[in-house]
This record gives sequence, structure tokens and C-alpha cells, in this order.
Amino acid sequence: MNTLSRIVSHWRSWLLSSTITASIFWYLFSQINSAELIATGRGMTPRFLGFFLLLLLGGVIARAVRFWVLLERTVPLRFLAVIVLIRNLFVDLLPARLGEVSYVYLVTKHAKRPVEDVLASLILAVAFDIVALAPLLLLAIIAVGGNDSISRPWQALIAIALGCGAFAAARLIVPIGYWASEKLKTFGQKSSKRRTKVASLFRSTSEAIAHVWQRGILVQVLLISLVVRLCKFGSYYFLVLAIFGGLDLDVSDAGFFRVFLGVVSAELAAALPISGVAGFGTFEAAWAFSFTQLGFERNDAIISGILTHGVSQVVEYSMGALALLFIMRQTQRSGSFSFNTDRFEDK
Repeated sequence: MNTLSRIVSHWRSWLLSSTITASIFWYLFSQINSAELIATGRGMTPRFLGFFLLLLLGGVIARAVRFWVLLERTVPLRFLAVIVLIRNLFVDLLPARLGEVSYVYLVTKHAKRPVEDVLASLILAVAFDIVALAPLLLLAIIAVGGNDSISRPWQALIAIALGCGAFAAARLIVPIGYWASEKLKTFGQKSSKRRTKVASLFRSTSEAIAHVWQRGILVQVLLISLVVRLCKFGSYYFLVLAIFGGLDLDVSDAGFFRVFLGVVSAELAAALPISGVAGFGTFEAAWAFSFTQLGFERNDAIISGILTHGVSQVVEYSMGALALLFIMRQTQRSGSFSFNTDRFEDK
């Protein structure tokens, strides 16, 4: 009965996501000319597409370097770059950033790193992604002004609070982890193996995070995180410029910080627990709304959102799928699930 209820719940969530995607796309396509969408896609500027790809790959390398530093350089950098490509694939496919778990699974299984060390590197990477986002968001608010319904000082305060909150969370997670571990051990009258394992994982992960803080590398991690963010939003910026070429719009109309604010809104919408399939639909809707609020024509906002998400996803899915096939092939050759990562070491 429990298995049946889980299956029903699983299909309900997929049905809900599919309905959201179909409904939003039906509305968006009713607002534009499909022929214009196709013509815009064909007319994208190749030079800007090249910059988009370069920055996308730069972001992959920067993420790999950050994990490499957090893991004390014990996992080959080139191997981590392959893992990041797969992680990007699953983050795009699954809602609420659940795809991040793929990084933990792949590194612990293939590189044989302790799960607490890998979890610590992921938690800190996510936290510093948010910390690094805050100054960029603050600059964008100062440069563009954001939403007129909220005063600029309040917007700036929200951006600062976002960064400070993420940094505080990264610092507090160690004592909170210790506290949660002790509470789990003493919870209820009877102990269970599962609860004991979870409590042990909480404590060991907290210790691993504390060890990273003691190493004094957080400034280095923050700087790398800024590079990660600049590569991510820079790649979107050049992709928008390429699409503007297809729309015969002046590229000077697409200021970096205007695009940045629109992309942040769309990314947050796609990362919600309830969203369209692989974020499709919610991303485009949030993009269209944000870019319209930022002064773009509705038709241009809708077309640029559909093409930006479509092109970026096709590229990331392709790279992630190739990386996943590579890992699977290496696994088959080794005859076991894990394989020797020494071949990835820099010579």
C-alpha cells in the first residue's frame, strides 16, 4: 500500500509539473508569432554565441576549482570538471536544486572521498554562491534601480541581508549540526540504527565544515565563487546579445545588470519546489515578466526568454550527457562501479 501511494504521489507531481509547463507555454506562444521565434533563433549572432560557450565552460572550470580547493586538492581537477558537467545536467532537470545531490553521489562513489567531506564542500559551495550573488545584486540595484514598487534603499538592504544571511548560515551550521546530532541521539525512548547513522553524519559533516573554516581558505573560496557567478551571468548576457541580433535590436539596449536582474528572477522561479518540468515554463514566465518590468517590449521579452532557456539547456544537457556517458564507459572498463581517477591527474 505504501509503495502504491508513493507511485501515485510521484505521478501526481509529474502531472502537476507537466500541467504548469503546458499552461505557461500555451499562454506565451499565444502572445507571439512562432515564425518570428524561429527566425530569431536562426538569426542569432555567432560571435556572441561563441562568447556564451566560452564563459559557460569557464564557469564549469571555476566550479571544479572551488570543489578541488574545498576537498583539499585530493580529487583530480579534471575529474571534478566532468562531475560538474553531470551536476549541471541534474540541477537543470530536477526541481528545488535536488540535482546537487548528484555531485555527492558521484564523488563519494567514484573518487572514494568520505561522504562528510563531500557534503561539507557542497554546503559551503552553495552558501558562498549566495554570498557572492549579494554584491552583484547590490551593484545591479544601484545601476538599474530594480522594481519601482520597492524603494532602492530597501532593495539594497535585501541584497546585503541575503549575503550576510548566507555567510551567517555557513558559520552557524557547525554548532547547529552538533546540536542536531545530540538531539537525534536522545530523541525518543528507543534508539534506532537509522537515527544513529543520521546523527553520526550530522556530527561528522559539521566537523568537516569546521575543518574547512580552520584551514583559512574562505577568502579564496569567495573569490572563486565570484568568478563562478560572473561566468554564469556573463554567459547569459552574451546569449541575450546573440538573440538580440536575431531580433534586430541594438545590443546596447541589453545592459549587463538589466540582464542580470532578469536572469536572477528566472533562475529563482525555476528552482522552486513546484515548477514546470525541468524548470520549463516557470523560467520563461519569470523571464518575460522581469524583462518587461525592466523596460523590454513584451514580444522581445517572451522570445528572448524561450530561446535563452532552450539554447542554454540544450548545450548543458548535451555536455552533461556526454560526461555521464564517459563516466559510465570508464565504469564498465574497470569492471566495478568505482574506477581509478589517477588518469585525471595533471602530468
